Amino acid sequence: MPPQFWCSLVAAFALVAGACAPTTAPTPPPEEKLLVVNGGENTLSVIPIDTTRPTRKISLGALTGSPQDVAARSETALVAGGDADVLVVVDLVAERVQRVIAFPAGSRPTSVVIIGETVAYVTNAGRNVVTRVDYSSGDTASVDVGQYPRDAILTRGRLFVVNGNVERCPLGTCSLGPSWLTVVDPQANTRSAGRDSIPLPSQGNARSATLGGDGLIYVVNTGDQSSETPGRLSIVDPIRREEVGSFSGFGFVPAVAASDGGERLFLTSERDGLMEFNTRTRRVVRGAAEAIHLNDIVTAAVDSRGRIYGVEAAGCGSGQPGRLRVLRPDLTEARSLLLGVCPTAAAIVLLPGIPAVDD
Repeated sequence: MPPQFWCSLVAAFALVAGACAPTTAPTPPPEEKLLVVNGGENTLSVIPIDTTRPTRKISLGALTGSPQDVAARSETALVAGGDADVLVVVDLVAERVQRVIAFPAGSRPTSVVIIGETVAYVTNAGRNVVTRVDYSSGDTASVDVGQYPRDAILTRGRLFVVNGNVERCPLGTCSLGPSWLTVVDPQANTRSAGRDSIPLPSQGNARSATLGGDGLIYVVNTGDQSSETPGRLSIVDPIRREEVGSFSGFGFVPAVAASDGGERLFLTSERDGLMEFNTRTRRVVRGAAEAIHLNDIVTAAVDSRGRIYGVEAAGCGSGQPGRLRVLRPDLTEARSLLLGVCPTAAAIVLLPGIPAVDD
């Protein structure tokens, strides 16, 4: 047979085999979603940024306390269980709890930050430690930090832990004096070499922190209503390891800050609403007197398009659902939707696209 015959025969077989084999569609792009923890009913709302997609709700199981925080990476979300003394690992694709990691009684995990593919740090306010957790295996190892650690930020290869310096009291928490940050080396899981403590001079009751688009750490100090100490926003340089700025104008109870990744920082206050600070000009754009009024706003998040998500917890005492207010970048309202009972925390996650297989 001539060579041309064999070439034609091979090509024909390849064509038939290709027609019978399953084909895999291109992987769709990651999908941005908002996660909201509903502390009053122990659920996690998964809200697509694309408004044409439905909201899903995942049960976190029968926890004995209200979950306090959520962090997510890829297909996994981690929920800090608060008084339940657990970390709940959630599979966002299968929409189920993957495992529950228990801490010693009285740990009170208040926040969680993911630092690697299977590694996270949890602030345990009740034991004054941060705990390194391998959430694929459940292994844990703790480091002593300051009084009542409430939040943590990973930047410049170091973990900066917010110590509120408060104690539990009939009012909730009562200030014991100025707050500070503890610096932890996550590789060695020890306090960092050099300066491992950064004081925040004002008696501000530090509650949370976020990383600004400029690489600086912004710490929200709630203040102390009993001593008429107003809230403040502290700016910390993670390289120099010192406070480089402090601003007032946010009323007595600011709680959480959310960055748009650029120069805008949004602060929430259950009493005053949504406020704004500009990190480039270092100016309070909207203070307590000019805040966008939202009813009992407890936290906020910003998506990749600059839209702001304000989480209202109104109705915690009566068992009524909370509400999500979606604001455009110009702070006009785009839409709102109901959440679960008593929402406590929120986070943005990019879920990887799952390719479809055609037979």
